[in-house]
Amino acid sequence: MFDFFKNLFNNKDEEEEDLLTKLPDNVALLNNQGSFLWCNDVAQKTLSKLKENFSEGYIDNVFENAMDFIIKLADSGLTKVIKAKTPDEKDMFFEFTARKTDEGFLVCFRDNTQSYKTLTSIFVEHESLRKTNKDKNNFLVKLSGDLKTPLESIVGFSQALLGGIGGDLTEKQEKYVNIINKNTTEVLYLFNKILELSKAESNLFERKLSYFDAVNVLNAVIKTHDKEIQAKEIEINIDVEKDMKRTVYSDEALLKVILENIIEAAVKFTDVGSIDIEVKHPDLELVAEKCLLPVENAKDNSFLMFKISDKSLGISNAELENLFEPYAQLDNPNKSSLFRSIAFATIKNIIRVLKGNVWVDSQPMQGTTYNVIIPAEKVIQSENEWS
Repeated sequence: MFDFFKNLFNNKDEEEEDLLTKLPDNVALLNNQGSFLWCNDVAQKTLSKLKENFSEGYIDNVFENAMDFIIKLADSGLTKVIKAKTPDEKDMFFEFTARKTDEGFLVCFRDNTQSYKTLTSIFVEHESLRKTNKDKNNFLVKLSGDLKTPLESIVGFSQALLGGIGGDLTEKQEKYVNIINKNTTEVLYLFNKILELSKAESNLFERKLSYFDAVNVLNAVIKTHDKEIQAKEIEINIDVEKDMKRTVYSDEALLKVILENIIEAAVKFTDVGSIDIEVKHPDLELVAEKCLLPVENAKDNSFLMFKISDKSLGISNAELENLFEPYAQLDNPNKSSLFRSIAFATIKNIIRVLKGNVWVDSQPMQGTTYNVIIPAEKVIQSENEWS
């Protein structure tokens, strides 16, 4: 549309100038110094409200630093919101677009004051909520830490009592101590998960990039669940892609947290059968689709994928929809669903730090597959510094 205006001004006649005069938007022609050469009727009315005798001066006398922005806009083709003040010192905001002409600059601007103020108000409210949420999470981190120590003491002393440190227990005493130990262990587990989530939501997890063997990290995580795996007689099948580059450039500790939460969920919800794990370099098309990362400069081994499939009862569509939203599960009477949602909300926040993605595929009675993709090369990490 601006090219049309530009041509009109470069080759205008009375009929064409009349057309510009009657346009519903504010249109003005400036010389190279920013003086007004011409304005249509709408612009004259708008500018007259902002400053008397505006046509005798420069556009910078009406809009703050307008000419600097107009020169840049003419080169880029972008838009810019520029502030102006009314005679009674009220702020107004106008969205500008500009193009270069033989005479100077053709500018089109419209009043976006209400929209700008609304967006500003929303932004301020968002920042306030973000700060409140961060303060809340920092409080939870501190509170969880303070409560964690006495809970660990209760678990430790109850285990010691069951081990006979205070002498033999009666059958009734042993029953009560077992209840104390079991319930306190569950509360401690929940506190640890809440603490982990609060750290993730408060961005307290920072990337510490290094080279490490990703398969070794996976094996170490599985080993921590050996006791439950053996008790349930679950078969663990790990398929590492042939000739796969096992050494990745990422954050070993954060990847371990992600895999720990996924393996824990897979083991917890699998009563019989197997857990099948694939470790491979994903297709770049899948990376582009799921991770929204630029892959133009990537190679086939630039990313690493973990695909962990269990033989659980699966996840209902309702739970799957809110799997990464723990607060949506607060009313769920199923405590396991709440725990799983806290774990996956933690994963969601950490995977952002690693610049990757995680998603879950599941059908009731057909098991669940957890998918994780992370950048595996230093060059990819440096190219994708989005927040």
